[in-house]
Amino acid sequence: MIPNNNLSVLPFYTSLDQQNARKWWLYGRVYPLYCPAGFLLPFQIITEHTNLTPSNISGATIYDANTDQQIAGITTEIRNGITKKEFASLGYDVWVFPGQLPVVNALQNGRYYLLVTWGNWQIVRVSEIFTVVNDIQPYLKITWWDLADFTMDAGTIVYTNPAFKNVLYLKADIAKPEYPFEEEGETRDGYFFPTKQISEKRYRFNFLASEYLLDVMRFIRMADFAQIEYHGQTYSLDTFLITPEWEDNGDVAAVEAVFDTATVAKKIGVGFIKAQRGDFNDDFNNDFNNQ
Repeated sequence: MIPNNNLSVLPFYTSLDQQNARKWWLYGRVYPLYCPAGFLLPFQIITEHTNLTPSNISGATIYDANTDQQIAGITTEIRNGITKKEFASLGYDVWVFPGQLPVVNALQNGRYYLLVTWGNWQIVRVSEIFTVVNDIQPYLKITWWDLADFTMDAGTIVYTNPAFKNVLYLKADIAKPEYPFEEEGETRDGYFFPTKQISEKRYRFNFLASEYLLDVMRFIRMADFAQIEYHGQTYSLDTFLITPEWEDNGDVAAVEAVFDTATVAKKIGVGFIKAQRGDFNDDFNNDFNNQ
């Protein structure tokens, strides 16, 4: 697998020092990856191909990210909720955790990470730091998924067997919409006749994100289905584009996200067609005389 190319909303690493906040140029700064209390974000872990199964998971423990102290053991819940999908010909397996059911008693607001081991520490994976929020309702929620598994050089994102959806929470507000307008046509005898008119409604929001989050968010635009839920409203996305600008220290990016929904209105110019036939003025006069 290609390093520094995250494919999961909640990334997993082979060691603690690969966590984003432990990189030397971040000086311990943590930019929140929000998670609702009692749940884990859906995640996928790519490992080398082995004969191990979910029953071989020997430990799954949540740690306090500030103190590295053990908080809760959730081995049984992870064993029961995770599925292994083999890609033997490609040399790896994908462990898929859909994250739809509660797995741990509600944690206090804070920062945590998950350590998972297989066998006698034959495989070890540690998650990125996530921030538990007991009231997740005010946050913007993005969900995206495909109809088939997405295989690339870096690995595979599994969407089938088991069914999987990416889920991400952001602290952001959707700004007032914009209304782009496109128009095509031609001018004849001083009059403009539109041949095609397209009116759109476009939304945008801003947030801060680390590199690992931008890695996985770039796939939202490529997804078969994507939606945003915010303050009781659901937006089905037609397009989605993120534009990051790295801050001076290079540890976090200020990101602008722009998305369109099914609000496009298109009209073919009837007036232009009549002008092409030469009967526009006749129709106008008939309509005027019938007033």
